[in-house]
Amino acid sequence: MTPPAIPAALDTDVLDTLQAVIDPEVGLSIVDLGLVYHAMRTADAIDVAITLTTRACPLGAMIVREAEDRLRQRFPDAGMVGVKLVWEPPWRPDRITKQGRALLGRH
Repeated sequence: MTPPAIPAALDTDVLDTLQAVIDPEVGLSIVDLGLVYHAMRTADAIDVAITLTTRACPLGAMIVREAEDRLRQRFPDAGMVGVKLVWEPPWRPDRITKQGRALLGRH
């Protein structure tokens, strides 16, 4: 089954940076979990939209802050770094990347 289409661009440098942001409940990066829906970088701004595996996750604010902090460290010249939490489309397990499934032991 293929993941639902996400109408957003994904900047590879931004994704590389977000690879270090780990969902503490699952132990995988937010990238490998398929939580990053939008990741754009321009000369003066970075705009990211992420979701969580569930709305009930108590760590959402912490994950957003960590993503912002890591992006600011990697791209110090970006005037604006915005990471927003979104709920549409809802996350589904089939969004987990191939690497993420392998790390979970689910090939």
